[in-house]
Amino acid sequence: MIELIPSQLIPTSKLFLNSGQLEGVPKNPRFIKDERYTKLLRSIQDDPEMLGARELLVYAYKDKFVVLGGNMRLRACKESGIKEIPCKVLPVMSPDKLRSIVIKDNVAFGSDDFDMLANDWDIVELIEWGMEIPSLGSLEDIEEEQDNTKSEKSTCPTCGQGIDKDTPF
Repeated sequence: MIELIPSQLIPTSKLFLNSGQLEGVPKNPRFIKDERYTKLLRSIQDDPEMLGARELLVYAYKDKFVVLGGNMRLRACKESGIKEIPCKVLPVMSPDKLRSIVIKDNVAFGSDDFDMLANDWDIVELIEWGMEIPSLGSLEDIEEEQDNTKSEKSTCPTCGQGIDKDTPF
C-alpha cells in the first residue's frame, strides 16, 4: 500500500542543501549554473504555485532539514526571497533508501517526442520554459532565424525583380 506523505510549509532558514551531512548519503550530485539557473529562477518567479505541486523532498536532521530532492529549487527560492517552501518530510529510512531517492528523483525515465513538440508547441515558449531541444541552438539564434526568414527576399528568375520568399512563381 502506498503511504501518502503530507505536505508541510517549512521556513527556508531550516532547509539545507544536501552536502553529505547524512551518514551514508553522499552530497547532491547535481548542479546548475548560468542560463539554466536563470531559467529556473524565472520559472519559480512566474509560477510559484508549482512549488505546491512539486514539493521538496526533505529529511529531518538535528533541528533542521536536508533537501534530498529539489536542491536547485531551494537555491532559486532563497534567491527569489521565498520564506517558506512546501516540503514532503520523508519518514525514517536507511541510508541506502535515501541514496536511491536522491538519484531517482532526478532521473528522467521518459523521452520527449521532438516531432510533436515541433508541430504542436511553440518552440520559443519551450525554450523560455527551460526545455533543452537538441540541435536548435539558443533562443537568440532561433529568434534571429525567424526574423531573417520573415524578411528574406528572393529574385524572380524571369524578370530579376525582388519578391517575398513565399510568393509563388
